[in-house]
Amino acid sequence: MSNVDDLLDNFDDDDVYYDPEMSTLVPEGSYPAKIIDLYSKIINTQRGNKGMLYKPKYRLDDNVRNYSGREVQDSGVWKFFGTKDASGKRITGGSNANYKLFLDKMHIPMEKIEMEEEQRTIIKLPSITKDLILNKSVVISVHHEEWQGTHGRNITPVATLVRMRTESVNGQNNT
Repeated sequence: MSNVDDLLDNFDDDDVYYDPEMSTLVPEGSYPAKIIDLYSKIINTQRGNKGMLYKPKYRLDDNVRNYSGREVQDSGVWKFFGTKDASGKRITGGSNANYKLFLDKMHIPMEKIEMEEEQRTIIKLPSITKDLILNKSVVISVHHEEWQGTHGRNITPVATLVRMRTESVNGQNNT
C-alpha cells in the first residue's frame, strides 16, 4: 500500500508555483546550442509525393543568458524521394537543395557518382540519423511562428541550423 500512499501524498499538496521566466519565448536571434534529439517521419506531400521530414531538437548552451537549457525544435528539413529514372536511381533537383545544404552544414559526407554516359556527376544524399548529429555543437537561428489553435493565437519559437561550431583542444566551444 505504500505506493498508493505515496501517490495520494502528491495530491494532498495543492501548492503550485509560477515562474514568469519559464513562460517567456526565446527571443528571435542566433544562439549557440547542442543537438539533443531527432524526430523523423515519412510524409505524403500535398502533391502526392513522399518525403522524409527531419526535425532536430536543440538545447541552448549554458552561457545563453536567461535562456540556458531551453529547448527549441527545428522548423524541419525535407528529403524528397522523387521517382526512379531509367537507371533505377531516384534523382531529384532543386527540391532537395535545402537538404543537401543541411548535410553540408553538418559536415555529413556525401558520395559523388559519375554518370559517364550522361557526362554528369550526381550526389547520393544519405539519411540523417541520430548517431550522425546528436551532441553536435551548432549555431541556430530562432524565429517565431504564429498559428491559430482551438484556444486562440499561438506563437512558437522554431529554429534553423546556421552552422556547426568547432571544438577547441581544451574542450571549450569556439563559435
